[in-house]
Amino acid sequence: MVKSYLMKVKAKKEKGCKEIQSLIPGYLSGNLNLRQAKDFTRHLKKCKDCREEIEISYLLDKGIERVENGETVDLHADMEYMLSNTENAILQLKQFRTAVYLIESTAVFVLIACVLMLYLF
Repeated sequence: MVKSYLMKVKAKKEKGCKEIQSLIPGYLSGNLNLRQAKDFTRHLKKCKDCREEIEISYLLDKGIERVENGETVDLHADMEYMLSNTENAILQLKQFRTAVYLIESTAVFVLIACVLMLYLF
């Protein structure tokens, strides 16, 4: 019973990891949507295996180029910087969406008030 449960948990984690790892190229190129970026960063905070995968991909994709250009590569700092920037972008987008929602709601309220004033007065 316990073994069966543990096997299911492991299979679910592996499925989640495969999905996250399939997003790595999109993440490195900045092509994830809000939901994907949010899920991606949340998963990387918890999963050492996926963190190692993105570090390898980063080294292959960006690190080698930087070393060839004479730059130093601090993998840990670069990863933290990228994840922090992603989290900040997600927060800013949420705030923007909230502001748009409030503006739209206010506009609808003003429109309704104008229509009511036309018909009542």
